[in-house]
Order: sequence, then structure tokens, then C-alpha cells
Amino acid sequence: MIPGIHVSVNGGLDKALDTLTGLGLPCGQIFTSNQQQWKGRTVKEREIEKYSNRSVTIISHTSYLINLASTSERVVKLSVPALKAELQRIHILGIEWCVLHPGAHLGAGEDEGIRKISSMVRDILQGSSPDTGILYENTAGQGTTLGYTFEQLAELLELTDMPDRTGICFDTCHAFAAGYDLSSEFAVRETMSKFSDTVGIEKIRAFHINDSKGECGSRKDRHASIGEGLIGLAPLRFLASMPEFREIPGIAETPGSDSDRAQDIEKVVNQ
Repeated sequence: MIPGIHVSVNGGLDKALDTLTGLGLPCGQIFTSNQQQWKGRTVKEREIEKYSNRSVTIISHTSYLINLASTSERVVKLSVPALKAELQRIHILGIEWCVLHPGAHLGAGEDEGIRKISSMVRDILQGSSPDTGILYENTAGQGTTLGYTFEQLAELLELTDMPDRTGICFDTCHAFAAGYDLSSEFAVRETMSKFSDTVGIEKIRAFHINDSKGECGSRKDRHASIGEGLIGLAPLRFLASMPEFREIPGIAETPGSDSDRAQDIEKVVNQ
């Protein structure tokens, strides 16, 4: 697994590259715009130039506000252009993948929510640059959020039906909270075998490597620093060492600073 962190963009998107280089990390994840605002930012010329000459792999994470499954017409009308704008920004920056939380159906039902998400993602991708793609992130299953079972992830990919431009970002804390045990080497093998059988191991294009404050099956999305949660360091090290994931980014989204996250991912990947 390739070690990386979710890195701050305070001071500009280009500052994230400086931080990663300074920390000696070959990959990272950024927000290209404020994740809590609908209004997207305009990418600056200096950022475009810096990203065109970068030596590290970058993925982006979409706004937390986006919910294509929402029962609110207003939210959907804001979500669609927000996702289109994210794909345009990553195209400009030369970033291939953006990570998307599938969304919450808010009472409309899981089948209807999955249908809406996949249909809109397909339409949005068809109208965006072909050098960009979307990674559905598995969720903890809080409330009516979708994507917390491997079956739902498989269905999202199947219905979107754009295999070259979609994939999965596998979050270890979310999977654990959703009921997929990762707290031992045996559990990791079993869970990844289930994922392989249900979704396809090759669909994983990135990992979020996080420990979990909540118990397995708690449905609580509460990230813990590596080794300080209920998953533990050893199982995450084993996951990172699996040959199937040798070239896959492993991004720490743990609490604290960029340096704290760098220390966390170094524990996992560089044994």
C-alpha cells in the first residue's frame, strides 16, 4: 500500500504538495473546495502549474453536502452542479479520482436511493472529462446513509455501469462500524474475501486507513488514531501488506495534524 494522508490545503491547494513532500509521503487526499459550502472555489493559475509538475499522487474528496439521493429537490439541484464542478476542478489539476459519499435516502428507501445516485452519477460522468472518475466510499450506515453493505456498493457500480470511471474507496473505520470485522488477521482475510466475492477486489482504487472508536456494527462513524481504537494496529498493518493492494493509496484520515496523520500511516505501511 502507498502511504498517504488527508492533507490540509490552508494557504492554497499547492501548499498541500509542499506538505506531502516535506513529510516524505508519495500520495495524499485533498478537498479542492470548502467541503461545507455549496459555492465552489476557482482553481488558481499557480495551483494548476504546481499540480502539473507534481511528483506525488493526489485524490480529492467531494463536499460533504452532496446528496444525490436526497428527497429535497433543492439539495439535489445543488448537489448535481457541485459534483460536476468537482470533476472539472480535478480535471484542471490533473487528478484522476474524487471520493464520493453515496448519500442518504432520507426515508425514500434504499433501492430508490441507490437507483437515483447511480443514474445521476452516470449522467454526470458522461458529461465530464473522460480523464476523471468517481470512487464510491463505503459508509458506517448511520441513519439512512447508503453504501454501508458490500451488496449496495456492488449495486451502485453495476447500475452506474461505467467500470473504467468508477471504483471504491474502502474506509476501514466505516467498514468496521457497519459490521465487517477487521480486528484480527483472520477477520481481515474474511472481510476482504467477502468484498472480493461481492464487489471485486480490483474495484478498490484507494483506502482510507482509520482506526475506530466505535464497536464493530455500532454504525458510528468515529475515527480513532491508529492503534488507539478497536481495530488495532496489527490488523491494519496486515491489510496494508496484502499483495493485492501494493499499488493502492492508503490515506490516513485520523484525528490531529498533518504530522499526526503522517505518523499514523507510517506505523501501518512502513513496518
